[in-house]
Amino acid sequence: LKRPRELNARQPVATWERFTATRAAIARLAERATTDAERWRWWRLDAALVLAEATGRRLGSIRALRWEDVDFTRGEIRWRAEHDKRRKEWVVPMPVPLAGELQTYRRNVAAVAGWLFPGDDPAQPLGREWFDYWLRLAERAAELPKLDFGLWHPSRRKWATERKAHAIKDVMAAGGWLDS
Repeated sequence: LKRPRELNARQPVATWERFTATRAAIARLAERATTDAERWRWWRLDAALVLAEATGRRLGSIRALRWEDVDFTRGEIRWRAEHDKRRKEWVVPMPVPLAGELQTYRRNVAAVAGWLFPGDDPAQPLGREWFDYWLRLAERAAELPKLDFGLWHPSRRKWATERKAHAIKDVMAAGGWLDS
């Protein structure tokens, strides 16, 4: 059976204002944190949100990044095939501001290698459900309305929308799309 699809599906697109308001709320939540674990939670969420806004990647790919995939010297990020929806490896340039944000995050969490977002099991990255939960809390703290039909993907749509003037092939490669 084929599922009926809505012809004019509503797909929310995040805004820069939403992104900055969420980051401000995350910073306030981190400042008010009473334990290191709580502070680290907000640092992790902030880094994931910055990665989503700067790269247009899916949360599944973001949460599975390792420090070995981030090459600060060459200014590149390697997105591994095993964590890509299309099972393709991508090596893309890293925006300079993103490199600075990631270096700050790395100092904050005192990381050298391994997962950018480690879970309780050192062999696994942090689960998606935690990122979803924390983002909902941060958006609530920022007093932002809930976006229907999306939590992380609106940032991906924002990223792509902002690049409409660029060559489609370049946007596809940077965002991890095989087809337009």
